[in-house]
Amino acid sequence: MTAPVQRSVAMGRRLTKRTLSSLLLYKFLHEYGYDKGEVVAGAIVVDICAVVRDYFAKPEELEPGQLIYWCPHATERARKGRTMAHTRLVPVRLTVVAQEDIDAFVAGVPALERREIRVRRLAHEAFDQGGALSQVDLSLVTGYTDGGVSATVIRLRKRGEVLPMRGYVADMGSWPTHKAAIIRLYLEGLTTPEIASRTYHAQKSVDRYIDGFERVRLLAAKHEPEELPLLTAMTPNVVAQYLTILEEHELGLPMVPRRKVRRNA
Repeated sequence: MTAPVQRSVAMGRRLTKRTLSSLLLYKFLHEYGYDKGEVVAGAIVVDICAVVRDYFAKPEELEPGQLIYWCPHATERARKGRTMAHTRLVPVRLTVVAQEDIDAFVAGVPALERREIRVRRLAHEAFDQGGALSQVDLSLVTGYTDGGVSATVIRLRKRGEVLPMRGYVADMGSWPTHKAAIIRLYLEGLTTPEIASRTYHAQKSVDRYIDGFERVRLLAAKHEPEELPLLTAMTPNVVAQYLTILEEHELGLPMVPRRKVRRNA
């Protein structure tokens, strides 16, 4: 190999090191005080670069009307004190404006129905990619008010359509819990596989909720409501939901005599 060729090869090697990966690796080893070695640092850098690539999608990689949005992974559960900084996030490709939106607009479909079309699509798009959007996420992406998104989701739910939203799949806030939705379908006569498909749950989870409900159902006929959380090993909130469902379906719970409270003379 001649000297000019050797110099060209050396220059090429130096230039290939001027990358984001090389910069991050240098910072880990020389600026951040990372002491786990170059191999481990290199693996971390590879992972970081993959995240960066997902976060900054090239315009040509997106269809018209699409954007990349980071949201909690669908398997992330809410826990007291857990912030978004400690929540696993995933990038999802959302179609903010789709052909169905345009078709509905041209056809003169009422605004509320057009909103349902968009909210439904975005919720399912995110879930199909492993994420779960909250009502706030949808408000930010679509420009609808929080109340408008909430009203849309509630309207669909009253018609029997449950969207895979963050509040639902993570069992958060004022949303009807997984358990309540699953038990209602169970009492309507649906099979475990059918319920699992409709509620975005594993069949073993569906069976676990049904077993819990039947436990409450049995004990509620013999004990007072305030005793049920301890007897069933469930939270008062969950027990209350199951009791409400029993009342809604008029399953005829026997009345348990109330204990008399002795008052001091």
